Amino acid sequence: MQSGRWIRHLLFWVFVFAARYYIQQITFNNYKQYTRGVVMNSLTATINIAVAYYLIVGWVYPRWLKKKRYVIGAGGLLLVIVLYTWLDYETEQYLLMDPRWRSLVQQFQPDYYSFLQRGMINDVLSRILSLGIVYQLFLGLALPLFVKLSIEYNREQVRRVELARQNLQLELNFLRSQVNPHFLFNTLNNIYSLILHDKKMESADTVARLSAFMRYSLHDADREKASIEKEVRLMQDYIELEKIRLNHTRVGTDFALSDVGYELPPLLLIPFLENAFKYCPDGTGAVIDIRLRLASGRLTFFCRNTYDPDSNAAASGGIGINNATKRLEQYYPGHYTYRVSREGDIYSVDLTIELA
Repeated sequence: MQSGRWIRHLLFWVFVFAARYYIQQITFNNYKQYTRGVVMNSLTATINIAVAYYLIVGWVYPRWLKKKRYVIGAGGLLLVIVLYTWLDYETEQYLLMDPRWRSLVQQFQPDYYSFLQRGMINDVLSRILSLGIVYQLFLGLALPLFVKLSIEYNREQVRRVELARQNLQLELNFLRSQVNPHFLFNTLNNIYSLILHDKKMESADTVARLSAFMRYSLHDADREKASIEKEVRLMQDYIELEKIRLNHTRVGTDFALSDVGYELPPLLLIPFLENAFKYCPDGTGAVIDIRLRLASGRLTFFCRNTYDPDSNAAASGGIGINNATKRLEQYYPGHYTYRVSREGDIYSVDLTIELA
């Protein structure tokens, strides 16, 4: 794939060179009579533009401009302009080593020929201060940057469509997993058991949690964002409903919201809870520990659970975890940290999101 990418880039610059050569051949100028000189002029100009393009796209933009470090980025652009001006000067001098090309320049552009004899420093400074070289560079970069931006835009649109499809699939999978007969049977059976044991308050609380959980899953999960308070209530309802079926597993929770008013994509953290309850064996010594903090616009989420180290499924996490990490990258690129660790029979997820 990498070799194919380089081939496409090479073909593009061959096209740029061919276009430059063709334009010089069809326009009225005094140099087209010397084919070799026109070829070398077009080739060196194309190489100079390619060098400037890759420095901007591969160095200045990702290191500084993309990260909004505009002052340093402007300095990087200035360095690229100086380098491009120097390359332009050196290639001009190289072309003038050809006697025929030099005679054509002397004949048809005597003032420009005299300008090129002033020395490198004077030549470079004059081109930069007059901004002529900036205009020349802008024209040269217009086509490759337009192609680059068009490709990136199309890729972003495809990525958004694919992510939307994956989000929809995630929500459908989550909804199916919660409303399937097995889930409802277990929950209703637990409620029935509470009623038989005359635990009216516990059974009423479980029914209320199940109702709120199903209502949120059916009506609120298709929104772009939901309040952090609703998401926390959903997580608490889910945890309490799952705890009913456990006999030996110790479940600890700690939710603390110092800030209000923030929003999260619906069901963003549920896959991590699903993973914990799904792969935690209900045996003596088993633990599930869930902590969430929101303060100063920073959300920290920590979840650890006992799991079977010999189970490949437990280690992989499944489609829910994969989609959750993709949604994190979509909604919070560069503003979150996500770490997974496995020590013995303990699986841990540590997630931090900068919401502010």
